[in-house]
Amino acid sequence: MDIEDLIADQQMVISITHSGYVKSLPLSTYRQQRRGGIGVTGMDMKDEDYIEHLFVCSTHDYLLFFTNRGKVYRLKVYELPEASRTAKGRALVNLLPLRQGERVQSVLSTRDFAEGAYLVFATRNGIVKKTEFGAYNTPIKADGIIAINIHDDDELIAVRRTSGEDDIIMVSRSGQAARFAERQVRAMGRDTTGVRGMNVSQRGNALLAMDVARDDQELLVVTENGYGKRTPIPDYPVKGRGTMGVRTITLTENKGALAGALVVREHQELVFISQNGMVQRTSVRGISRYGRASQGVRVMNIRDDDQVSAVALIVESEVATAAAVIDGQDGADPSAPGPPHA
Repeated sequence: MDIEDLIADQQMVISITHSGYVKSLPLSTYRQQRRGGIGVTGMDMKDEDYIEHLFVCSTHDYLLFFTNRGKVYRLKVYELPEASRTAKGRALVNLLPLRQGERVQSVLSTRDFAEGAYLVFATRNGIVKKTEFGAYNTPIKADGIIAINIHDDDELIAVRRTSGEDDIIMVSRSGQAARFAERQVRAMGRDTTGVRGMNVSQRGNALLAMDVARDDQELLVVTENGYGKRTPIPDYPVKGRGTMGVRTITLTENKGALAGALVVREHQELVFISQNGMVQRTSVRGISRYGRASQGVRVMNIRDDDQVSAVALIVESEVATAAAVIDGQDGADPSAPGPPHA
């Protein structure tokens, strides 16, 4: 008998913060109050921290942790520490054998590795690799397995699950964006390096972001000195792989180089982070929409000795997500599909 056979298959709310704290909480915790109640208190976090990954999944699901060094670690949801609503959880470094300088870049949840056809990887040097998702359904050693071969002067930037027919958009520090069809990247095995996705060979240039591009989304960019904008994805033409791309923002010395880029939707929330630890939260809706070649407007006030270092999406709190899942289950059509993974 396996120990897993003795663990109940129940829905859990998994939250992972930007600073690397993870916790697991039964979804049933939030059933004590229904619509019309006064609500409950969520995770107690520092002002500069926020929830970066949030999943509503089963205790028997897997969480895949992809690091900047190209390795993947796997844990069952029931292996994660359970904590109270207000607890911040446990540091990931106590659960994963991360080496010095190794950090988690992307997290995916899966039940049977059938949620998508492929995984697409992107590195800082503009390399892109596509591998069948099922190739990672293999016993993973305690110290992880290689998800992508990374050169010493490179690191993994992002991992996305795709259907095989999606478009990929890559954004570089020099203010260029390259959009190409996923089918231009042939599928490879796990222990491979990949092919050139975007030309970032200019001195001082590097890949900032990679994501799946859909026409109902927008590309948000922000510069080091706090200027940004959002541009509809259809404004970016689909071209060949390995190009320098098209201009996504006009950079000037006053505005600085590009510091971050995200594919967003209007209802989402953002956080801007500076090198000195300043954090500003805002809604996507509050940032102006401009064309590709524009310079953007000020989105964060930066001091003279500071710069924007990153921009990230804020996931809804575990309280709001759990309430949405419960509301979707209560009185819902029994023939309708259940809530997807966040």
